[in-house]
Amino acid sequence: MVKLTKSLLPDDIKIESDNDYRHGTVFHILAEDCHHKCYICEDKPTSINVEHIVSHRNDPALKYNWHNLFIACTHCNNIKGTRYDDVINPTECDPEDYIALSIEIQNDFIDTVHVDFLQQDPCTLKTAELLRFVYNGGSTDIKEIECVNLRNEHLLPDIKLFKQYIQGFFAEPELGYDAIIKKEIDRSSKFAAFKRKIIRDNPELLSFFSDALV
Repeated sequence: MVKLTKSLLPDDIKIESDNDYRHGTVFHILAEDCHHKCYICEDKPTSINVEHIVSHRNDPALKYNWHNLFIACTHCNNIKGTRYDDVINPTECDPEDYIALSIEIQNDFIDTVHVDFLQQDPCTLKTAELLRFVYNGGSTDIKEIECVNLRNEHLLPDIKLFKQYIQGFFAEPELGYDAIIKKEIDRSSKFAAFKRKIIRDNPELLSFFSDALV
């Protein structure tokens, strides 16, 4: 989860029904604002939901509130449901100030995603709990398989490639790996929070790419 910026909707655009945000102008602006990826796990999914960060079950006005709408994958949307209304809103603060995500690759496999909280407030703790379920497994066998696939079929190849870029940057800096790494740690990149944490954890990389982490 990384910081996002919501666009202002044109004055002549109204959200008054489900169809108004599931396709057309509103949906395309929303998808662009979310960088066409799930705002929770940061994968770029083939199955896309328009997700309400605060469930509208007890407040119908939230259903058509532009600032309450985000793009999510089906996996994350199903896990979040109405159980995680009080999580970090990435348009209101920077999640990286509150949550740190990291992995360890062993035998070409990610067994667990480490979700560390940097603050002790209830919102941060709830967000950390959600992310642990998203990446590491839930209460059903189906969710367990989905988590394994997310970690090892989606996250793992992306991070391995990113680490190859880092190796190239150190071994052959003249080949332009710095530009590739800057693109990869941009918030629009898949799994950007993991990549940005890798940069922050390496003093030499941080000294070179700190400006790109702003």
